[in-house]
Amino acid sequence: MKIKNKLLAAVSCLAILTPAVLAGDREDALIEKIVAAYGGDALTKAKSLSIESGIRNIAIGQSPSATETDIATSKTKLVIDFENQRKSFESWNKNRGGVFLNQAVFDGEAGYAINHGARTSAVNANLTFDGIGGGSLRTFDTTLVLVLLNNKDNAVSGEDVKYRNRMHETMTFPMLGSPDLTIYVDKESGLISKMTRENPAVGTLHYVFNDHKMQDGVAYAGQSSFLVAGQPNTMIVDRSIRVNGDVSDEFALPEEYSVPGANINTSEMMVRELTNGVYYAGQNGGFSIFVDAGDHFVAAGGYAGLTARFDAVKAAAGVDKPLKQQIVTHHHADHIGGMAEAATLGATFVTVAEHVAPIQGQMANALPDSRFELVTGDGTFANGKVQVFDIATTHSDHYLLVYIPEMRLVFSADHFSTNLEEGLPPANNNMASFRTAVEALNLDIDGFIGAHGTRQLTMQDLRAATEGYSEVRCPANRNICSE
Repeated sequence: MKIKNKLLAAVSCLAILTPAVLAGDREDALIEKIVAAYGGDALTKAKSLSIESGIRNIAIGQSPSATETDIATSKTKLVIDFENQRKSFESWNKNRGGVFLNQAVFDGEAGYAINHGARTSAVNANLTFDGIGGGSLRTFDTTLVLVLLNNKDNAVSGEDVKYRNRMHETMTFPMLGSPDLTIYVDKESGLISKMTRENPAVGTLHYVFNDHKMQDGVAYAGQSSFLVAGQPNTMIVDRSIRVNGDVSDEFALPEEYSVPGANINTSEMMVRELTNGVYYAGQNGGFSIFVDAGDHFVAAGGYAGLTARFDAVKAAAGVDKPLKQQIVTHHHADHIGGMAEAATLGATFVTVAEHVAPIQGQMANALPDSRFELVTGDGTFANGKVQVFDIATTHSDHYLLVYIPEMRLVFSADHFSTNLEEGLPPANNNMASFRTAVEALNLDIDGFIGAHGTRQLTMQDLRAATEGYSEVRCPANRNICSE
């Protein structure tokens, strides 16, 4: 039944409705107001919708410097074919790491992950019609209306609030693969000014919508911002849409692309003893290396879940020794996500002076200076079993390279690793600068193992992957990245 007809029917029998049904009428009335503001039938009966966005990505906690924040450029294109249940999400990113051009496609039957830079394409069962472009859907008010309509039976109205000195009605509803969304709807215009959702790690996330426009009878915000802990993370600085355009070419799969190799399954916790007293442990995308120094352990690899990895190592080794030192490879937020755990375990932090502040920022209470061992140039730990070298790459101005001399092995966080069963990871600026810095150390290196990739690689692999590297150029048929 159409929303309008439902509302009229409710009004005609108002006298016999229960309070619960009256509450439902309130939701129906607000949904009808929102749909009307965004174009009514022009939106709800659209056969296709294309959304192009120009974006500034603010690299809070991910910049090369711990004191300066990078701002990178990206563009995205989301195409939805409602008639044939097809969807494409293409993204072009240009940052200090290089140029990246990727696309996710659901062609009505299957999902595909396409890397236009590496010229690979593969079936991916995780890419579904509903799932593709979920993050982009949340940054676009018009698609939030569509998500609301798909979940209107579970939508709940909230209190009216004043936002930016205007009265707003609120409504909360579910979204597949996301915590519930709460929208703030301008009481006069019916347009969405803000959306919030909860994140267990950082609290409330805010999506703010500005500069509303009309195109092809459909309303949309020409600009929007995504804020984490009140700070800007992503800014959509320009946006355009097209309704019912020709989208027949948007879902074409490149026939000449190769199929990338299979990935190693890391869904379960794994512990490997690389050599006597040297353990590699983790699961999914977070791994650490632990070195037995006699009466204690020294670790590197700081992703959240450090305690679980350490417990797994002690259980596998059949020992119960403390973690005395935690080497912090670099200051990026994800790689210090387990440092509060390291502090609870009693570890001191092996780091550089520039990274003390980000580490302290992970703590509920500031640690004393005695909990930090500062490296200047290089250092030796675990009775000579571990060496660290402070190098500079495009990824981090200060990066502590972790080297196990006995094995001639480097533990690499972010720079050179892979979870592919075979083949090499595609090169980028980070990897190329890493090779230059590593070769300058003149170390005898046989292997690399990573915080993100479990397959051991060699120095020959690093040279092969980066030899003749140059930034990816925009393919002639990809308008999204053409200058």
